[in-house]
Amino acid sequence: MADRGGGTRVTGNQGVNPAADAVPLPLDLPPAMFTGPGLLQLADLIPVMTAYVDKDLRYRFMNKPLAEWLERPRREMIGLHMREVIGKEAFAEREGIIRAALAGERQYFASTWTHPTRGLLAAQSDYVPWLNPATGEVDGVCIVITDVTERRTTEIALKESEARFRRIADSAPAMMWVTRLDRVRDFVNQAYIDFVGGTEEEVRTLDWRTRIHPDDVDRIVAESIAGEASMQRFTLEGRYLRHDGEWRWLRSVSQPRLGPDGDLVGFIGVATDITLAKESELELRRLVDERTEQLALSEAQFRAVFEAALEVMVLLDPDGTVLAVNNRREVWRHPNPEDAVGTKLWDAPTMRAYPQHVATMKKGIQAAAKGKIFTTEVKMERDGVPTSYLDVSVQPVRGPDGGINYLLFEARDVTELKAAQEQLRQSQKMEALGQLTGGIAHDFNNLLTVVVGGLDIISKRAEDAKLKRYADNALAAAERGARLTAQLLAFSRVQRLEVRPTHVAPLIENMRPLLRNVLGPGINKTFDLDAEMMPVMADPTQLEVAVLNLAINARDAMPDGGTLHFASRKVRVDGDPEVDDGDYIELIISDTGMGMTEDVAARAFEPFFTTKEVGKGTGLGLSMVYGMARQSGGTARLESVPGEGTSIKMLFRAAESMDVADQLEASDEMDAAVEGRPASVLVIDDDPDVRQFIVTALEEQGYRVRQAADGAHGLKEAAREKPDLVILDFIMPGLSGAEVANRLLAKREDQAILFVSGYSETEAVRRVAPHVPLLSKPFRADVLDRAVRSALAPHS
Repeated sequence: MADRGGGTRVTGNQGVNPAADAVPLPLDLPPAMFTGPGLLQLADLIPVMTAYVDKDLRYRFMNKPLAEWLERPRREMIGLHMREVIGKEAFAEREGIIRAALAGERQYFASTWTHPTRGLLAAQSDYVPWLNPATGEVDGVCIVITDVTERRTTEIALKESEARFRRIADSAPAMMWVTRLDRVRDFVNQAYIDFVGGTEEEVRTLDWRTRIHPDDVDRIVAESIAGEASMQRFTLEGRYLRHDGEWRWLRSVSQPRLGPDGDLVGFIGVATDITLAKESELELRRLVDERTEQLALSEAQFRAVFEAALEVMVLLDPDGTVLAVNNRREVWRHPNPEDAVGTKLWDAPTMRAYPQHVATMKKGIQAAAKGKIFTTEVKMERDGVPTSYLDVSVQPVRGPDGGINYLLFEARDVTELKAAQEQLRQSQKMEALGQLTGGIAHDFNNLLTVVVGGLDIISKRAEDAKLKRYADNALAAAERGARLTAQLLAFSRVQRLEVRPTHVAPLIENMRPLLRNVLGPGINKTFDLDAEMMPVMADPTQLEVAVLNLAINARDAMPDGGTLHFASRKVRVDGDPEVDDGDYIELIISDTGMGMTEDVAARAFEPFFTTKEVGKGTGLGLSMVYGMARQSGGTARLESVPGEGTSIKMLFRAAESMDVADQLEASDEMDAAVEGRPASVLVIDDDPDVRQFIVTALEEQGYRVRQAADGAHGLKEAAREKPDLVILDFIMPGLSGAEVANRLLAKREDQAILFVSGYSETEAVRRVAPHVPLLSKPFRADVLDRAVRSALAPHS
């Protein structure tokens, strides 16, 4: 055995003195444990490799882990000199250190060592002097060894990986960069620096707009802005000035770079110099149109264009014999395309793997040989290979005399294009469905406003207990319908979270009927919800949508039935890198379904990642759940075992309750707002039933109320007599609520406005009038009254 590489030595002064370090024998432990055999058994149990050598450097003790590491019987090594055990070279490397330890100095040593069977290992050794308690002299050295091979290998691999990435990036013929939102580049490769010229710092801060050709700059800037706003991958193509003053065609592909929370932090881009391809494309078109036979003037030029093509290309005799092929690699193509040369196309190795298309290929070659262009789409499908879709064409290549000299076969892989088209179709379908759903929900909210308001009034005025009970039951059912409408609105559009104190357990309890309808009888539902009723910060509507999404995912994972379990509990979180320290409610939704593999689970929260078939999933469900939890101040995590099931755990931060004094102060402030003369209120709403309910409810509260059926009449009423408050429907035909509000505020900046809407238009309202409150339909009369008082309070 030989030491390799040399090591690192650290000197200390701490030795072991049995007398000074002695500890009284515990009375409740067996004395035999502290005898020689007992201590040997204890030493064999600890997961540390240790040994003891005397002054002559002979092994007098060695525990079992060290003997197993050395792969020699312990009895065989006891009494041997260190050089006989670790080898002459290794001993020579350590002899000075061991002698220093025998002199009373504690030594640390790290080095590599060639193991007889396991090869090169890395180890750390601690040489501790053993002091005689009677004489104080060093009797020997205790050796503690730690195998750090795996850790060192990991560190080396990480450094090599980083260096390899840089070498790969720098050796790539394409320009690569990573930018921040401020346009400064965090990374550029060597090709990028070579193209731009100058120092790396100058390149990182370069404004690319100064390098775009004047004829292309407006178009490229506009396309870049649109591409970045789309939050999708986008491509730009144009002429850029190289450092040597030459204009070069570049094609760049950029895509958003998202942070850990899904926020946009910059862009990643790759650009290739397509000058030759552009010029070749134009030249090839001209040559094909003018004189096809010129392709034979230069075999090198022909081969360059042939090999640079993005499609599979095959040059054929008119009888179908393969003359030449390009080297385009595709998953469906035979690994050695040149094997097809000299054979008929339908007898080529690739076609032998797909015999179902032989007849189609023969038909295409026959058509092209007669002077026709043959095009079709084929599905390349066989076991063990991903299915691909190809756009195939066979066209004649004519000579100067008009005769057909060759046939050109081209196959372009359009699998990703078809997938993108399908995704676009699904997206358009979902958008249309969302618009339809939003419209229905808006109208339904208008109806519910009248129903809820009317039932509320009946419940308050009913003297018959039975009639009051009927009214209360109907009112509760109508408010459940309002919650369902809120869920429909949440589905119809992406909304900003309205985070507020929310109780998780009651929310889940109220969802039981909905879960029962969604999951069906085949799924057993169990609940273990916390009884502490600690409020958390969350958007109740979005939390319901998240729970519903998770329940549907769990149902799909249990096609033969199973159990879906809902649990919540209060937890204390400290030192978690994702969330702040404090109290949280942990909501756990777990199923007994198929589960996920480790690689699928690692990507489960990624947007657009899905294992479902095309058309059966958008890949946004879990990412929406994660985003909702993170925006609420918590997080979401996933645990899954294939064949056993999946568990989603969501953490929601505890809410800080409003102080009682603040509540009383706010209440007093609203009450003070309506003291004195009755406030004047102008109600503008295009729905006559909703408008009449609001007018009636306010008149009963003593307000002076006027009304208008649309925005134009509302502006006339406001101009005729200034109202103290304008209650304004946000969505109306003609002049919208936003337009009416803008005109009112333009004339009177202090005009009090209260928006009402069947949509959840919080963000839109904030853009129009940041300080104007929004009351969502439906609502009761007392809720309307409180909202009116609150809107009037700042202006009283």
